[in-house]
Amino acid sequence: MDELVGEGDRVVARVTQRGVHRGTHARMPEPTGRSFENEAIWIFTVTEGKITEIRAVSDRLGLFLQLGWTWPQAA
Repeated sequence: MDELVGEGDRVVARVTQRGVHRGTHARMPEPTGRSFENEAIWIFTVTEGKITEIRAVSDRLGLFLQLGWTWPQAA
């Protein structure tokens, strides 16, 4: 967790995700074993003490490039 801000019924978390690609994915069925570091922002709506909505954005392109995933070429 890099930053946590709350106001009214909203809580925003800015996080850095780190790991190693060891699992499978539809676009990359074989794990690459490569490390990654990716920033994400999560926005939570809280109602009566419970999370009722989650929205998030992350640097997916940066993640995919770090993992060495190939991209489809335009025709």
